[in-house]
Amino acid sequence: MGTSGNRKMVFKRFTVFDEKCAMKIGTDGVTLGAWASSSFPANKIADIGSGSGVVALMLAQRFPNSSITAIELEPLAAEQSRENFISSPFSSRLKCVEMSFQEWADIQTNDSVLDLVVSNPPFFHGKPKSPFHARNLARHDDFLNIDDLFNGAKKVLIEGGVFALVWPLEREEDLMRSAEANDFSITKRCEIRPRPDRPAVRFLVEFKKVSSINENSEKTERSVITLETGEGGGRNFTKEYSQLMSDFFLNK
Repeated sequence: MGTSGNRKMVFKRFTVFDEKCAMKIGTDGVTLGAWASSSFPANKIADIGSGSGVVALMLAQRFPNSSITAIELEPLAAEQSRENFISSPFSSRLKCVEMSFQEWADIQTNDSVLDLVVSNPPFFHGKPKSPFHARNLARHDDFLNIDDLFNGAKKVLIEGGVFALVWPLEREEDLMRSAEANDFSITKRCEIRPRPDRPAVRFLVEFKKVSSINENSEKTERSVITLETGEGGGRNFTKEYSQLMSDFFLNK
């Protein structure tokens, strides 16, 4: 993956600009984009809080028969998503809608039609805020809390559809409470460790929409992925992370 001062990140099959976005491309998003729904054939997908659109672009590459809608409330980020989509080889299958997820989920044509919903959501709650509104939209859950996320995902997903997101470990209890309240059953969980000598603070998680939480009989698939070796002076990715990102990062 290449980087330059004008906020351009070059992947193997597409390029993403993020200078208009309050939240820049980061490890959370690209790891989610490569990991989500690895064993599920998703055709109709939504990316909630798309920012630059990098996760949607990764999913478009991974699922060549898919159509993907990116939902983004912040106008400049929505504009950037559209620009990145248009310049990609997947432009015919990608679109960005500028509105809240709550509003989009209530649109009748979205009722129970999606196979997969992904989100790298605003998950800070009760934390100090930035003076910049766009950054607060991207980082804090005032405008999109976890209950709204699950409630909306329940409306738009098919029965058995998948909801995948990245989330802080310190708020796992909130996540599981909301999932159960909305009849979502956890199927996969992967902790993200920055280095072998550092504890995980985020995790990837995947839920399945079920008609009743009591119907789930699947065991949760649990794993841990370590991003960097911690050796040498630069960012040296582990073999497992390099393998996960091999279709996207340059020189991997």
